Amino acid sequence: MINKLRTLIISSMVLAALSSAAAAVAAEPRGPFGYPLDGEPWYSVRAAFTPAAASGGVVCRVARVEVNKARCRDFVLYQGGKELNANGIRMDRPFEIKVRCGWLAKTAYTVGIVLEDVKSGKTQALEWSAVSPAGKGYWNASWKNYVSLVLSEENGFERTGYPIHATIGILSSYLRTPNEIRVVRAEAKGGDIVYREIPSQVYDVVTWNDQKILGIEEKDAKTGKPVVRYHPTTSLSVAFLADLKPRAKATYLVFFNNPRAPRPAVKSDLVVKKGPKLSRTIDNRFYSIVLQETSGAITEIVEKTTGLKLEHKLETNGAIQWNPDVFSPPHTWYHSSDWTDPKADEVTGPVFYSLNMKGSLPFPRGVDIGLRYRFYAGSPVVMVESITEIKDDLFVMALRNGEFVFNKNVFTKVAFPRGGKTEVLDLAATKMHPDHVAVLRPDTPWVSLFDEAKGVGFAGLYLDLATPNLNGGQASLEQPFIYIENGPWYYVSRGLVYSFATNNQTRMLPVKAGSVYYERNAWIAFPYPKDGRLPAWLDAQYDMLKYPVAVKEDMETFAESPEGWVVPILTEPFEEGVKGAVGGIKK
Repeated sequence: MINKLRTLIISSMVLAALSSAAAAVAAEPRGPFGYPLDGEPWYSVRAAFTPAAASGGVVCRVARVEVNKARCRDFVLYQGGKELNANGIRMDRPFEIKVRCGWLAKTAYTVGIVLEDVKSGKTQALEWSAVSPAGKGYWNASWKNYVSLVLSEENGFERTGYPIHATIGILSSYLRTPNEIRVVRAEAKGGDIVYREIPSQVYDVVTWNDQKILGIEEKDAKTGKPVVRYHPTTSLSVAFLADLKPRAKATYLVFFNNPRAPRPAVKSDLVVKKGPKLSRTIDNRFYSIVLQETSGAITEIVEKTTGLKLEHKLETNGAIQWNPDVFSPPHTWYHSSDWTDPKADEVTGPVFYSLNMKGSLPFPRGVDIGLRYRFYAGSPVVMVESITEIKDDLFVMALRNGEFVFNKNVFTKVAFPRGGKTEVLDLAATKMHPDHVAVLRPDTPWVSLFDEAKGVGFAGLYLDLATPNLNGGQASLEQPFIYIENGPWYYVSRGLVYSFATNNQTRMLPVKAGSVYYERNAWIAFPYPKDGRLPAWLDAQYDMLKYPVAVKEDMETFAESPEGWVVPILTEPFEEGVKGAVGGIKK
């Protein structure tokens, strides 16, 4: 029999304090009713309990939690000023419970818990009651559910307009349309809470709803109760731009489950104009960028502060980005900019536009490449990702990536970090092609072309390079390096396996099948900082993009989710590799 023990924590003094604070809209947005702020993922109610004196030495677990008679499966226990790592409360001292609850302002709440003695199994019930303050409370009750994305800046760099891409899986019964999705950030301001709806973009929506699998009936061998293994699930990706101070945390809330939600009205400076084939013009307040019609490669950039056009347009189709590329004689040199029919997928929205291209090079055979651009609203940064996969052994004079090339109408100097300092070269006084202006380490963080008098610059930031071989070990590499070239143009590129334009250019170098080359870079066209802070500014941009913000998802436990662990069914042969372990069903 359950022993009722009603514990009213709020004394008349505390109630009076709450009443006086109501007019001030909660002078401090903390206390028993919590907000999802600065890394805290939940709206919560925090209740304090003092067990009866006779409970000394007894350890109990929380068997059930309710808020206003509705069960809640998400809670955290505290005792002795610390969060408990297990569901075990010593009953000889006070404890607290923090319960996930989307509380509303000026509303009475009762937290009820059922405790079970871990030894005897006896139970008792405790209750705590309070009235919520007159602050904002839950953002909008029309949206019944939310997922918290806790962002942590752990590297000491300030993030402004930092792109976040998160993929979230939701039980399909809770989401009717992507139009429901809203991203919101709550911030403390002047003793109150301010909500800010963040422009967001939903893409890659897919639903798993395999009725053949869902229709399988299964019962627990001991209890006879139905075993629920799967639910229809809708997964989606959401993108938004986040701001974080160094070493700070922020909570961004992804609200859903509002079937009547209208399509979100998002203001954006990102505009994409479509032309023939892959021709696109992408505009935001920082740039206007043109993509080439047949290859989709970037072919023109207008930096809007100066109005200057940055372009190449001297060779082949004149693209700014030529590679990935492969030169395997006697075949001609083939570049990604030479594509005429890549397979292309694009995603368009108010936060970003992406163009993803992939295909096989016509020669040499057995070389697959992919190239993806991402352009963001309110940001001068263009993200450039590429991948090359070598399927057959071959010999090359050039296998390159990470290139940008411009004619000589705008830029006069080049800068790059080397040996702990920034070197600046006057291009008019450098070596000419086929000699290199400079040969740099493959992990050089950035290279920038610029002109102080014209007040414009362009930088390539080399963020990530991965070179595995699918057959094991590393991809084929021959002393990879970044190099700068001065000819009819200025260009910067990365040689991965490269004898061409060296002092022994007749060498044919091997590239093994299975070699994969992945690169993630950022391109920035910018007004030249006249205060001499170009290196510091580029270092800051590099640090922000190179070192990712940690993103942790916190999702409520849905009522439909099974209690406890559901042992998986292994339908294929499986062996743990541990002596005595039970493997899967043998075919």
